[in-house]
Amino acid sequence: MDVHPLVKWEYLTESISVTERWNPKKQAESLRNFSDRLNGLGAQGWEMISYQNIPLMGNLTGNVKGQLYLAIFKRQLA
Repeated sequence: MDVHPLVKWEYLTESISVTERWNPKKQAESLRNFSDRLNGLGAQGWEMISYQNIPLMGNLTGNVKGQLYLAIFKRQLA
C-alpha cells in the first residue's frame, strides 16, 4: 500500500480598499499597483484560492462608502 505524505501549505492574505471619494486617477493607480502585487505573488508560486469584495459601510448612514477587495493565496511548503 502506497502512503502519500500530507501536503503542507502556507497561506497569505492581501487586500486593498477603494473608497468612493478617490478620484479616477488615484483609483486606477491603486488598482494597477494591486494588480502588479498579485502578479508578483503568482511569480513567487502563490496561487489565488479565494477572492471577494466586501462593501465598506458608513457608520452613520449605513451607505456603501467603498469596497475592500480581499485575495487569499496558498503555496506548497518545500
